[in-house]
Amino acid sequence: MFGITLQSPWFVGAALAAIGMAAAFWWVGYRARVSARASYGEPRLLDRYSKPLDKGAEIFLFFGYASVLLLLGIAAAEPVLEGRPINASAGSVEVVVVTDVSRSMASEEYRSFMPDRNGLAASQVPGAYGSRLDFVKYAIESRIMPSLSNNRLGIVTYSGLGFTQAELTYDHPSLRWILRHWMPIGGAPGNGSDYASGLMEALELFNDAPADDPSQARERVIVLFSDGGFTGDADYLRRVVSELGRRRVRLVIVGVGGAQPSAIPLYSASGELQGNLMRNGQPVLTHFEEERLLALSAVTNSEYIRLAPGDSLNISWANVLAGDRVETGVRHLFAFPLGAALVLLSLLQMRGIFRMTDANKENP
Repeated sequence: MFGITLQSPWFVGAALAAIGMAAAFWWVGYRARVSARASYGEPRLLDRYSKPLDKGAEIFLFFGYASVLLLLGIAAAEPVLEGRPINASAGSVEVVVVTDVSRSMASEEYRSFMPDRNGLAASQVPGAYGSRLDFVKYAIESRIMPSLSNNRLGIVTYSGLGFTQAELTYDHPSLRWILRHWMPIGGAPGNGSDYASGLMEALELFNDAPADDPSQARERVIVLFSDGGFTGDADYLRRVVSELGRRRVRLVIVGVGGAQPSAIPLYSASGELQGNLMRNGQPVLTHFEEERLLALSAVTNSEYIRLAPGDSLNISWANVLAGDRVETGVRHLFAFPLGAALVLLSLLQMRGIFRMTDANKENP
């Protein structure tokens, strides 16, 4: 549960002390006015030509002003609503995203779940849009990158071999440009889909990255996006798994792709749909192979996340990537008690207007 906390709670104590002092002064003042009226003349004559003292109304008025003091004290105490972790603490983690860019990632199962582009709904966007790779890029840019502000991020793609798209860097705007303009289907060398080669390429990025402060321990994480296809060598994959453990690099596996086989659309250079990829007169269908990803997750003791078409992206990536080394978002709430105090104070002051109106009615 998210809770409300006070960053400067002693202001509430100060407000309560002020209310106690005000109560003492109010009581002394009230008794003095009662005594003055009693010594001034006959109470029945005074009540006829001036407003009589009403103890209940005076107490009500005092509690109104006391509430104003209390609300101001609460506002000064800086109440905040603690939220979920919003990003990894600065310098606490280094992350390399590894994603498949083979032909199977061109399947457009995610088109209806993508954001609008250039004012057009996703279904109306001309040309290739909403592929598995498009969805991976969208997840990286809209969810993973915001959770890693002030931390280094790198990008590796793979088909038959792994390829470094971006070294580990703090320059996230440049990474966004790469995601949008420099990561096409087939953008890595070779044919097939060998995530073992992609993972090894990511490990080499960690080796090549200069350390800002050798004394500062950082969590090193690889996030693998894959539809489960694997055409690499099983022995080489076992070596990679061993290296992940030896170097203490944590792996997060994200499965992308629909539950049903899907075709791979082909577009012309101008963006016109020309049909589907064919082989021997039949459309080539790509399958999501979750069993391979689950097996990899088991041998690496890694976290597995399934992002099927339509699944929510509201994953706490800060926790996934950085564990407990996160910065928590807060919402400042001081405006609410401050606004209530001002409204209440205005109403208390406006009672003088109604008193003058009543006096004018009694004395035409």
